Amino acid sequence: MTTIFERIGEKISTWINDRGYTQKYLSDKLNVSPQVMSKIINGKKSINIIEIRQIADIMGISVDELIGDTSRSRTIEDPIMFMIGNLNNEKSKEKLRFLDHVMDEMIELENSMDKIK
Repeated sequence: MTTIFERIGEKISTWINDRGYTQKYLSDKLNVSPQVMSKIINGKKSINIIEIRQIADIMGISVDELIGDTSRSRTIEDPIMFMIGNLNNEKSKEKLRFLDHVMDEMIELENSMDKIK
C-alpha cells in the first residue's frame, strides 16, 4: 500500500513527464533544492498542507486531485487545468478554476439528463 506522499510523488512525476518539465523546474517554482524535490517526488519526504497547496497550484489542479486516489483522477487532459498551471496571475487562475467548476457542473447535469431519458 502506498503512502499519501508516494501517491503525490507519482502524480508530480507524471505531470512533469507529460509536460516535458524537469524536477529542477518544479524545485525552482517551489523554492526548494533539487534534492528536496527529488525526495518529494520519490515519496520520501513528508510535506505539509501549505506545500501541497503550492504544488497543486503549480500543477493547476485542486488539492483533492493531488492527494486523492489516482483511479479517481481525470484521465482526459484538461486544458483549463493545464492553463492554470502556467499562469502567474492569481485572479486569472481563480477565474479559470471557476470556469472549470461550471463546466464540470454542466457535464454532471448532462449526464443526469441522459440517465433520465
